[in-house]
Amino acid sequence: MDADRRAKLEQTTRYDPGEVEGRVYERWREGGHFTPEPAGTAAENYSIAIPPPNVTGSLHMGHGLNNTIQDTLVRKHRMMGERVKWIIGTDHAGIATQSVVEKELRAAGIDRHELGREAFVERVWEWRERYGGRIIEQLQRLGASGDFANERFTLDEGYVAAVHKVFVALHEKGLIYRDNYMVNWDPGSHSAISDLEVENREVEDTLYSIDYPVEGSERVLTVATVRPETMLAD
Repeated sequence: MDADRRAKLEQTTRYDPGEVEGRVYERWREGGHFTPEPAGTAAENYSIAIPPPNVTGSLHMGHGLNNTIQDTLVRKHRMMGERVKWIIGTDHAGIATQSVVEKELRAAGIDRHELGREAFVERVWEWRERYGGRIIEQLQRLGASGDFANERFTLDEGYVAAVHKVFVALHEKGLIYRDNYMVNWDPGSHSAISDLEVENREVEDTLYSIDYPVEGSERVLTVATVRPETMLAD
């Protein structure tokens, strides 16, 4: 066999996973296998709502593992004859997304406050379109058999309305209430943030011991602190 014929044969017989996976995946989607609506009894249906990835950036290996496990489960139940819906979506991530957008603006020499609220919010939505779309592309590239035709976002009107409804209901039951509590205060965003958004690090500091005299006694109460300036508020 001459070299030209051998090269042509290799081109037509060599396995190209990228081409094959993409073609087969599109056939699955076009066949409507990922978008069945619930019907029948509860036992005849199976659904998973994806823990929505934050739109702060692209997916990482942890997302790959997590979504592969979910995909394995939904494929298993689909093969068992159940109507399966894997609800796909992304999370706005609130302060975390605001932080990465601010970082991008600073790199371009733009101050958020000088930019103005409306223009900044527009930049955040542009970021969401960019990375939200990239996340969906990554999930599809993994072969995730989710319902991409009904993708959700945690700032969708229906989603927000549902959150408000549940929040009000919990408040009326006394399960959500206002109280005094230790919080993580971010002086940059002027907002309280969750423990998940706090990065802890060990630092060397000076520990001061302050003696507080006990009224009517010669005893003292010794308090150790790295913030002696708070003594004035005690």
